[in-house]
Amino acid sequence: MLIVFRADADPVIGGGHVMRCLTLATEMQRRGADVLFICSPGTADVVPALARSGAAWFEADERDWNTALMEDKLTGTPIDLIVVDSYRLGEPFERSLRQYTRRILVIDDAPTRSHDCDLLLDTTLDRSADEYAGLVPKHCCVLAGASYTLVRSAFAELRATCLEQRNASSQLTSVFVSLGLTDVGGRTAAIVRSLVTLDNLSRIIVVVNPAAPSFDEIIALQKADDRVEVHVDPPEMAELMASAHVAIGTPGTSSWERCCLGLPSVLIIVADNQRDNAGALQRAGAARIVPIDADLPEAVSGILRELALRPDELGRISRLAADVCDGGGAPRVGAIIDKLLRPERAAELKLRRATANDARRLWLWRNDSDARAMSGDSQPVPWDAHSAWLSKRLVDPNTLILIIELDGRPCGNVRFHIELTGTAIISIAMAPYIRGMGYGATALVLACREAFRQRFCECIQARVKRGNLASQRIFLKGGFLPAGEDTELLIYNLPAPAAAQEDCSTVGQ
Repeated sequence: MLIVFRADADPVIGGGHVMRCLTLATEMQRRGADVLFICSPGTADVVPALARSGAAWFEADERDWNTALMEDKLTGTPIDLIVVDSYRLGEPFERSLRQYTRRILVIDDAPTRSHDCDLLLDTTLDRSADEYAGLVPKHCCVLAGASYTLVRSAFAELRATCLEQRNASSQLTSVFVSLGLTDVGGRTAAIVRSLVTLDNLSRIIVVVNPAAPSFDEIIALQKADDRVEVHVDPPEMAELMASAHVAIGTPGTSSWERCCLGLPSVLIIVADNQRDNAGALQRAGAARIVPIDADLPEAVSGILRELALRPDELGRISRLAADVCDGGGAPRVGAIIDKLLRPERAAELKLRRATANDARRLWLWRNDSDARAMSGDSQPVPWDAHSAWLSKRLVDPNTLILIIELDGRPCGNVRFHIELTGTAIISIAMAPYIRGMGYGATALVLACREAFRQRFCECIQARVKRGNLASQRIFLKGGFLPAGEDTELLIYNLPAPAAAQEDCSTVGQ
């Protein structure tokens, strides 16, 4: 399955379009899809996370699809879905994409333009699908409201712990400042100058792009006051937000990340299209808005002084913010895309050998929070470490990695690694969206049969955490027998059957 995203970023429109598309792209990669980004020149400079994501991306004219580029790079490759997230590209452009794909998803923020699409996503708080009546085809499915907000998984994983900590304490000593990747208008420095005058603040966390107009002045403020921390494109954005008591930001894409963590916001409107979000967040009690005609630094400082003296109000805003967004929007949208693209499934499982092209999906599956909890090492694996590990394993004669495919789409993997003579240690991981659907046991049987058919090993051993009841059931159902235990693990063995030479035609060599 190939999904192509058309989204741009620049100093005027910021990086929000690309960031939310990256969140959706990551969710679809977890579901086995391949993704490709088509962006206007300079987008990767504004959003460094695009290059860091590992997703393929090409540049195109900001108002064009760049047909020559597409034909050169994607000849013969069917596109299952094109996602368009751009205020500059409307219905005529979307209609022109029908020659490349049957399905189009448009992401928008206001029901003011017509679209030619099959899915439309508008995550504005309190938005109703009825507001797009007459603006989209009758068959189009409109996903409207904050329950579909595209929040990165790192925020969803921190949500429970973060909310518990906020409920325990409503102090205000740490502030998170980010006015978007491009700091439109260069307002960040003026705000930070006002914050250093507040004695109650012990930590001022500033996230900014080096291209921001006030970047040099912000760095000077950091050197002058050790409470100021400047972070440039930090990978640990969720952790930084979780450590703050209040955020100062814009009512754009990051609003949902702040709400997911129950982080109260002081909002500064920097673009007309942000007014609906800002108003809805204020009505929901999740944020305070700085009046447009106010003295910005003084207004922000005034709100913080008030909240510092009213911890009960700070706690109330935090709880209301958490009610806005639960962090589950990306999986919800992903499930609907799955249903659109594959309404009927033959439910056929096949196996193939892993290749270097599987690196990112294997990494995403390995770093899923549930998978980490049941792994021997529960810490997230950095991308560079994973890439180096996989490169070695793919050429290691003592390692066999098989990709599980459901109806042609990758949905999990089984790995065998020989640690003792003739015995291979097995691990199996299914993609989050497929868990609990009964495919794990079947995939396990197919993979073990193939390992024996290849004479890769004489015995297969599984080591399962005592609390991992689901894996215990799968291995027992797959014919494994209890072979020992220790304080943390249960050991299961599967010896090679007499018919291990039997052919297994479902595995691609």
